Amino acid sequence: MKLLSTLLAMLPLTACGTMTTLSHSDREVADKLKRANTNCQALPRVYSGVSYDMCKLNSNSESINFNWLLGIYLLDSVASAATDTIALPATIYRQNENGNLRIN
Repeated sequence: MKLLSTLLAMLPLTACGTMTTLSHSDREVADKLKRANTNCQALPRVYSGVSYDMCKLNSNSESINFNWLLGIYLLDSVASAATDTIALPATIYRQNENGNLRIN
């Protein structure tokens, strides 16, 4: 029971990419990626959390220190993949209705 409580308490700290893409507007997500100077042009809505993390890593930002941030984004990508899988029915619908999220 203690382990379950700890895991549930840590849940909000994971899957930040998914939470960002699902809980913010398209414009807010695009603005965040633009501020990171990403090289991505669009973001698919299906598995958007993993794509968001990869776009953050694929940026020209000089403020990113890849030594420690790479590990955080890779860890978050695993958590985002699991959360994206759960959100798949909603994201497939949004992908069909709206298409990719345009960044530029």
